[in-house]
Amino acid sequence: MSAAEPGPHAFTEIVAELPKDEPQQDIGIGAVSEQTTPDPGEKTLQIEHNEELDKDEARAHIENICNELEVRDAKELKRLAKRHMDMTACTIYDEASDTYRYRPCCSTKIADLGVYGAGVSLYFHFILQMGIVFFLCGIITSGNLYLNISGGMVVENNAFYRYFGMTTIANLGACKSGRCSTAQEVEDRCIMNSFPCPMPLKTMSQWIGLADGVAILFVMAWGLFFQRYWIPRVVRVTNQRNLAPSDFAVDVAILPAKLSQDHALYENLMKAHFEEVLRSLSVDDPDAIQEVALVRDYGGSISKFIGKGKNLHRQQGDLIKLKKLQGRDDAASKKKTEALENAATKKFYKMKAIDTSLAKQSEMVDEDRSVFRAFVTFSKQSHKQAVLDQYRFSRFLLFRCFQKESLRFCGSAIKVQQACEPSDLYWENLDYTWWKRIIRKLIVLLLTVVVLVLCSLALLYAQSVSKATLASSNEQLVWILKSTPNSNAACMELCDVDFFSDRACTQTGDAPKIVRMFDASMDYTTFKLSSSGCTENWTSPACSNHTSGNTASQDWLGFQFESPHQAQCFQLKLAASRQVKEVQLFGCMTLPPDVASRGNWTVEEHCVPMYANDLGQLSLPAGQDFAQSGNLQISADMSCPTTISEEVARNRWESFAAGSAERTSSPILSCFCQQQVLSKGPQFLLPPYDTSAKRICEEWSSSSNVMIGKLLSATAAVVIINQLLVLIYGFMVKWERHCTGTDMAQSQFWKLFLAQFTNTGLLVLLVNASLKKLPAVLLPLRMLSIGTGKYDDFTISWYISVGCGLCLTIFMQVFSTTVPPLIMSFLIQPCMVRFYGRREVVLAHMNQIYQLPDWNLALRMAQTLTVVFVICTYSSGMPALYTVGLVYSIVAFWLDKWCLLRGSAKPPAFNQTILNTCMHFLPIAAFLHTILACWTFGNQSLVPSEWSLLRPVAEAVFGMNLGKYTEIVDTYRNAAESLKGDLQSDYYHARMLDCARSSCWLLLLIFLTFCIYYVTYWVLKLFLYPFIAPCLFAIRDICCKARSSLHVGGGVWDDCVKACAKHNTITSYKLEANHNYKDAYLAINHTSRKLR
Repeated sequence: MSAAEPGPHAFTEIVAELPKDEPQQDIGIGAVSEQTTPDPGEKTLQIEHNEELDKDEARAHIENICNELEVRDAKELKRLAKRHMDMTACTIYDEASDTYRYRPCCSTKIADLGVYGAGVSLYFHFILQMGIVFFLCGIITSGNLYLNISGGMVVENNAFYRYFGMTTIANLGACKSGRCSTAQEVEDRCIMNSFPCPMPLKTMSQWIGLADGVAILFVMAWGLFFQRYWIPRVVRVTNQRNLAPSDFAVDVAILPAKLSQDHALYENLMKAHFEEVLRSLSVDDPDAIQEVALVRDYGGSISKFIGKGKNLHRQQGDLIKLKKLQGRDDAASKKKTEALENAATKKFYKMKAIDTSLAKQSEMVDEDRSVFRAFVTFSKQSHKQAVLDQYRFSRFLLFRCFQKESLRFCGSAIKVQQACEPSDLYWENLDYTWWKRIIRKLIVLLLTVVVLVLCSLALLYAQSVSKATLASSNEQLVWILKSTPNSNAACMELCDVDFFSDRACTQTGDAPKIVRMFDASMDYTTFKLSSSGCTENWTSPACSNHTSGNTASQDWLGFQFESPHQAQCFQLKLAASRQVKEVQLFGCMTLPPDVASRGNWTVEEHCVPMYANDLGQLSLPAGQDFAQSGNLQISADMSCPTTISEEVARNRWESFAAGSAERTSSPILSCFCQQQVLSKGPQFLLPPYDTSAKRICEEWSSSSNVMIGKLLSATAAVVIINQLLVLIYGFMVKWERHCTGTDMAQSQFWKLFLAQFTNTGLLVLLVNASLKKLPAVLLPLRMLSIGTGKYDDFTISWYISVGCGLCLTIFMQVFSTTVPPLIMSFLIQPCMVRFYGRREVVLAHMNQIYQLPDWNLALRMAQTLTVVFVICTYSSGMPALYTVGLVYSIVAFWLDKWCLLRGSAKPPAFNQTILNTCMHFLPIAAFLHTILACWTFGNQSLVPSEWSLLRPVAEAVFGMNLGKYTEIVDTYRNAAESLKGDLQSDYYHARMLDCARSSCWLLLLIFLTFCIYYVTYWVLKLFLYPFIAPCLFAIRDICCKARSSLHVGGGVWDDCVKACAKHNTITSYKLEANHNYKDAYLAINHTSRKLR
């Protein structure tokens, strides 16, 4: 170590810079002299006199410090600060060259990272193995993904939604005509969009569900393997490979705070006690105890001592700058000198104020303070293990009551446990009372819920935009029924037309009233079709003009509703004399022109086309003069089968006013622009609009870009709010006053994870759900827009609109969570060094500026587990998420490793606690997967399948039989929207029986196993475990004692010191040895010197 480098005991050098002989005046201890009450004049003189004394005291204090300060030049400060940065980074000390070498990113093995704590090593093991698991799950479900892509159920205008929807279960299967007209056709559809059909989808549905069940079983098996085998193995190997201070130390967590006798000799008595314990075990080693570090009661004031120490450093900085200005007589220097003197004086008064607030602590020396905790370091691992073995029952209050007298310390029972690493301690919180810490945790828990609600409110607008990006093409103000060239009839003659809001053509729903009917030549404001027979019918104008050569454009009838009406199905009655073979519906959001201008108005150019309906063989009721159609499905035709020329598109575009909605909604312009995008690529949507075709599609392109922009904005809002939560919870967790960095990281981890998973994976589901009637206790959720969506089940539209945004959010997490730490380390931190480092003159502050950012294990673990949860929860319907998970694992592994080894300060020695907590959460992800998978695969419109042999089991578990199921489901699906609220709870109850379908049998078994496990676990955890835990521990101790003794290490303390010196890790548990508490030690030493 160079002579200029501050060593482990550099605090004495810093303290030496302060004046050794302080002025004798009181500087804030709190002394008060007895006086008689003076008259007002004398009081004023006394105040002025005291102020003058304070000024004299401040001048003397500053002058004494200035005379003893050591001023270093800028180059020396920079060199020492860089050395401090290297020393506190993840480096290896090279004794030969006296330099610190950064570890290579590629060749550093995961096991080598164990020197920074088992928690760090386990995190990278988790990322690596998680990527392998996602890769294998992707292979297992690759058949599902292939079948999804091979289907033909998703028909969308927007290429973004169409291509994404093709990867989801919404695209599974296909109907021969390109669409499924009836519910029966949906269930009987082909397995892929290839005809003649190789096989029905029903024959493969059980294998689709089986593949998904095997994938999630694989995830669960890996989680069990990682938790039960891999974590203990890594901890054991890490301890064997890397000697650390915790391998030689124990933590005396419960001990007498005050000794009735010889309290000032507490440290020596503690050392003598453990030496006696070792002698009772036949260990006669005079050097068995290496160190005893006591945690004394500072009344929770270490934070104030840290503030005082920082104030001392800042004062030193002002005085160093002042010393550099000595001898200069120019006006600028005099002005700076005056400003620095004032600043130094203010800091002196501020330090006096801190001393006043610490009056009680300032009157005590360390030996007189109460003791809260102790860390005892032994010279050999075997000594530590022998002591832990003797005190193994002290963890339980019941056993401490019967503790042997020889194990008691000064007559008091003590609790001895494994110590954490010295770098893991938060000294400012160690003397904080347990009951105050519990109160703070309860307050933070409440604030956590409040913050989560506020963040959910902030996401409402973004989510409402996201769920509105796909408007229903079946909701139109005007519906027009038209014959097609395949009608095989000159014109239509209608007896009746009925529109229905459901696919089964049973309910009109809450349909608005039809205010008029019209055709190509006339409006019928009072005309009404016949509801029975064909006594009142409509005859197309084309029937009388069939020789004009333009009958097709006139052979239609329009229906204008009072407000936009969503129609899913319709039925026809046609005159028996004019049987039309094929008809087509068109939906229009705008009204046609007046009758006088309607001659040049064409339905195809102004309205959205639906798929044509083949009427087939119409039924002719006996004795009736009309033919009755069956149920005719209404589905938007978004395929644009007719190629639109640029000339036709330009003519249509020029016919609309600039900025009008028709330029965006016109079917001809929409189809033309879609065809241009498919032929020229997505860049056609982007400005500049400098070609004829791009100018025609400018309004349409802008509208499409806005729609995609809204989706991206909604996705970005989730990412931004998640980053904001990191800052909020970071502050809140610090306020909880945890004793160790691991405890703080664990608290931050689960809070961040729950918040981020709620924002990312749950809120989007609940906001888009249509929960028509909530229980009274849940009505406040309406404030968060929960249950106000339009999806009461998983449908094709749900996977296209909601699933697309969800998958995009997870894909953005690949980079939004891994890149920011690199930006902080390699961009922001160097800029801060250049900006602040030029003016700094105090080495302690220079070290803080140069020190690299912390590597936040809690944040990275929370973000990673959020990705795992969302992927596991929704992968049943979107198997492509496994690929996204694989990409995330690869990117996160290498970027996090690079950031840790090259751009971060040495992290605290985290243990395995966070990873254990993470693995306790993982089964919940699998449980959520089984719930959504059963619900999705049981949906007959998505994955049609037969009942399995488990149906009787499901009927008994869910309390639902097949007859009741059929009745409830049919009633709900055919009910009007206004009535579905009362039926929805029964419908969801009935849908539970769909878990017994052949596509869900394995998932149902997993679900039931989970239910049994969690019920048993929580009953034992909450009611029985507190009583039986001591007995279980005693039984385990008897059975496993011999086996545990085999793992006692043989290391010695000197080897540990050498290993820690190589990796620049702290070896002492004392406050002065931790570089994070230099300021506190400086202030405490400063106070003690004044008292002595």
